[in-house]
Amino acid sequence: MAFEIQAHRGARAFYPENTLQAFCKAADLGCLVIELDLNVSRDLRLVVSHDPWVNIPACAEASNRFLYSMSFEEIARIECGEPSPDFPLQQRVRAGRPELAEVFRAVEAQLRRAGRPGEMIYNLEVKSWPERDGTAHPPPEEYAGLVIREIAASGFERRVRLQSFDARIIAVAKRLAPTLSYGLLVEDRSVFDAFPERPGFVPEYVNPRLDLVDEALVSWLHALGAKVVVWTVNRPEEMVRMKRLGADGIITDHPEIALQLPGLDGV
Repeated sequence: MAFEIQAHRGARAFYPENTLQAFCKAADLGCLVIELDLNVSRDLRLVVSHDPWVNIPACAEASNRFLYSMSFEEIARIECGEPSPDFPLQQRVRAGRPELAEVFRAVEAQLRRAGRPGEMIYNLEVKSWPERDGTAHPPPEEYAGLVIREIAASGFERRVRLQSFDARIIAVAKRLAPTLSYGLLVEDRSVFDAFPERPGFVPEYVNPRLDLVDEALVSWLHALGAKVVVWTVNRPEEMVRMKRLGADGIITDHPEIALQLPGLDGV
């Protein structure tokens, strides 16, 4: 299997994260997987946004309100195209937080124009926290059902993966849609103490934070039947090291670098 390079929140070196421009740029670079974040509006529309609230500097008109307390119409009016100081080459654009369906449409259209229809895989991170049920998002059964229905409506089930730090979400989603591809994001090594009892199955992907990864972890997860895609890997030497350790891919803010590195070109 080729080493996978996932564009984290789109091509963030060029455009603000989780915008249509960032996702289309990732497609233009030749990325085959984009990673993006899902939250929910009050009217139960899936909003592509890393944070569950409106905040500075990601959005110019900050109110520190949960997106789940706002209608999508309200959310869409908030300008979110300001460049981030963390990415000096980012261009300022006119952009709001898009719906998931908008991302599908924009990226698929971009690929058709480039003569590469149907190439993109969408790795959807469902933002969910047990302590925020009913405040930042619906409870797991409702939340997972909403996401699964949206994926089914897209017709892209074979090109969509569903991942989360919240094992409850992927456990419920697995029951609702057993043939989808799932991933468990891991930020703390203690998660492995209860794995795979939580989430109750071995997902196709277990995606740990960079500093947790060593050869033993990769080998153990492979033995269980999970692929390993590491986040967030931005330095060229770490990109190469992850491949040497046997990881199956990386999630990176700099796919434009990873795609050009010798040895990380799918070989």
